[in-house]
Amino acid sequence: MEFNKGKVAMRTFFNIRELSIFGAAVVLFILLSVSSPYFLTLDNLLLVTRQISIVAILATGMTFLLITKEIDLSVGSNYGFLAVVLAYIITRTSVNPWVALIIVIIAGAFIGFINGIFTTIFKMPSFIVTLGMLSILRGGALLLSGAWPISIRLPAEHSFLNITAGYIGGVVPTQILWMIAIMVIASFVLRKTRFGAHVYSTGGNEEAAKLTGIPTKRIKIIAFMITGALCGIGAGLLLGQILSAFPTGGTGFELNVIAAVVIGGTQLFGGRGTIVGTLIGAAIMGMITNGLVLLGVSAHVEPLAKGGIIIIAVLLHTLTRKK
Repeated sequence: MEFNKGKVAMRTFFNIRELSIFGAAVVLFILLSVSSPYFLTLDNLLLVTRQISIVAILATGMTFLLITKEIDLSVGSNYGFLAVVLAYIITRTSVNPWVALIIVIIAGAFIGFINGIFTTIFKMPSFIVTLGMLSILRGGALLLSGAWPISIRLPAEHSFLNITAGYIGGVVPTQILWMIAIMVIASFVLRKTRFGAHVYSTGGNEEAAKLTGIPTKRIKIIAFMITGALCGIGAGLLLGQILSAFPTGGTGFELNVIAAVVIGGTQLFGGRGTIVGTLIGAAIMGMITNGLVLLGVSAHVEPLAKGGIIIIAVLLHTLTRKK
């Protein structure tokens, strides 16, 4: 009897992934607070939150994709390419920066549409399609920029700068509000709408979903488009912050995005995942990066830590899936 109770308790624990992930985040938070007197300060906590904001926004789109059992390896180069396109439009034309941002968001969605078409219609593995797109977009950024950074010049009081990279009350970065707004909307869509239910069904059992009339191909294409559009928003937030777009921007960024989603409990096998978990995963990644800096650890340790965490997270997913 006691064994059965323990087995039920263990099964319940693994079902509430967000709670276990949140527990890990709390433990990491406490350890860093004890290890460094600078970690638990308002300025540093806001800095960490701002640093993870763009990662979390892009990871939101990746959550939709991984739940449908697809992946986009081109998010980093897409994000960097769209930043270059946005800077190019603003500096070379008289288009309003907000109009330019809308154009870039649409362009990002179109890139996602192309990824989705090749994946669903031509039945190519998404990691191959998006790996090729990664190279195409990186080359496009280099060609468009002439392999040089493109800087923008806007008045300090311009609404584009204030809304994409300003501060609320002079304290809270607006990028944090963008992250919260996008993740709240995405969480509502996943949990409370028919589209969200179809996303889970497509990743959980695609054949069964087709038999019930769910347009699985369309669902996957929309998930790719959401990811691409969010890359456009991320590009706007980046450009508003640093006022420059680099042709190599976003290199390796896909690792941070995928890590945040996987650590947050979204399974690579599809069918499971939440936006709340992704946010916690992004927070864990941000705390690790910030903690290593505060503790004076070599920057070369960061990729080792992130790679190791991804492997451990996938291993845990695999073991719990078997259970």
